[in-house]
Amino acid sequence: MKLLRVKILGDRFRSLPANKDFEFNWTVSENKLSTKVFAGLNGSGKSNFLELLAEIFYYLELCHLPATTQAYKKNKNIGFEIEYILPQKNIETRHKSISVVDDTITGDIHVKIMKQLDELPEFSYAAAGSADFVRQDKNVEQLLPNKIIAYTSGQNELLSNPFIRLRYHYFKEMLKSGEGDSNHRLYFLDSESNYAIFIANMLLGPAVPLQYIRSIFKVEDLHAFRLTFNYKHTTQEAAQIFKSKRSLLTPLKACATCWKDDEKKKCLVLDFVVNQATHEAFTYYFGTAFRLFQTLYELQSLNLLVEKQEVRHFVTNASKNINITDELSRPEPSDWVFRIEKIRIKKKPAGEDTEGPVIYYKSFSDGEHQFNEIIGSVMMMEEEGSLFLMDEPDTHFNPKWRAKMVLMLNKVSGQAYDAEGNPENIRRHEVIMTTHSPFVISDNQKEDVYKFIRQGEEVVLENPRHETYGASITFLMKEIFERDITISDFAYKELEGFKEGLKSKIIGRKERIDEIKERLLDFGESVEKFDLYNYLSQLNSEE
Repeated sequence: MKLLRVKILGDRFRSLPANKDFEFNWTVSENKLSTKVFAGLNGSGKSNFLELLAEIFYYLELCHLPATTQAYKKNKNIGFEIEYILPQKNIETRHKSISVVDDTITGDIHVKIMKQLDELPEFSYAAAGSADFVRQDKNVEQLLPNKIIAYTSGQNELLSNPFIRLRYHYFKEMLKSGEGDSNHRLYFLDSESNYAIFIANMLLGPAVPLQYIRSIFKVEDLHAFRLTFNYKHTTQEAAQIFKSKRSLLTPLKACATCWKDDEKKKCLVLDFVVNQATHEAFTYYFGTAFRLFQTLYELQSLNLLVEKQEVRHFVTNASKNINITDELSRPEPSDWVFRIEKIRIKKKPAGEDTEGPVIYYKSFSDGEHQFNEIIGSVMMMEEEGSLFLMDEPDTHFNPKWRAKMVLMLNKVSGQAYDAEGNPENIRRHEVIMTTHSPFVISDNQKEDVYKFIRQGEEVVLENPRHETYGASITFLMKEIFERDITISDFAYKELEGFKEGLKSKIIGRKERIDEIKERLLDFGESVEKFDLYNYLSQLNSEE
């Protein structure tokens, strides 16, 4: 996937102006993951842009759910134009595999979607690089990204809104149909999905990237974990869902080391002690990490049964401006229908003659959990054409991980690898991330870096004037974040105070210079300290 253009029609979206084209780089590379970096000062609008994309694809996905009314599809409160490049793919219907794309188009396709206020969306496509667009009115869901996956470091909860609302809509469809479809398009990564990502990758991740993330985590393998299915809820809708969704548990029971169905407590407990046979069983029943993740994610969706009817109604009808997470209840885990727990991992042994300790996954640091969600989610998405919306995904990373974040994303996105484990061909996904880290910016060409600048009510996106790829941190701090000081303000203010004091001091200046030189021994090395030394030397020579 490759985002090309977005335009808001009608009213502005939060801080973003309407009726203005936001255009993006066309370049597609087979050897590097497509990443767009949104950078700029706080309040410049970069997170709002991720929220805009989430709302657009939420609306488009909701249009394809059976219960969505024609009136909603003509929603007068949303209008947009969006264009992107998408790899061709077939969709499986109940009867056969079909493609909406003309047989004469063999490469990527250019998708254009227009949604005027109070009108139905219009879909069209052309061969990438061509201007001959064809209107498409049937099976248009095939012209949407394969998956849209979002993550926020925790402060931008508005990004999660459309994903939470859609999850409730999916649940509503499941209640009506009795079956539902676990092959959802939109996924939001949170603490629950964190566990599912880790287990899915550790059991079924592709060999080369799996070895790579194991080396980062310094783990040998999963040791054990537990899945608990609680069917004590006795409502009619609960009974209906339990009946339809128990089939999801069948392959998990086949892979379990042991399981117990306690009919008295209405609880099914599956325990897994992981060995080679466990890996083989999961490979047989699920095949890929993402298929296992989908199953676990679908089972976790059953926890919405705990929510009251009025809460579900509120969420599915909530305005995009309301922070939904503030309104949701937080039931005790013991009341959940499904939960993943007791994840233990085998750490790598310290020496050849020792066994590594077994620790709980919960004992990992915030940075390691964030690594699992960011790198792990991209790693398990083997089918091409997905869009990842990541709001400040590096907040808990140490400087080493920030410096190689883009490298890590590319490392786990390979479709093929050379003998040394380097990716030779990269999957065609799009990762759009906001960041304040110059390390992340330094791993991207300036055409893929978008500096957000607020000018009153307007938001301007511009590429940096100078090349950012491989640029120094000091240069990028000045170019992107308008800061030409390389140290913190508190220390800088003291250094500047030394200089200002000397400008007005004539008598006793030499003694004061000696005092300052002595004081500078307490400062770490920096350009600013070096400049002050030069200034002191210049004053000495004038004496």
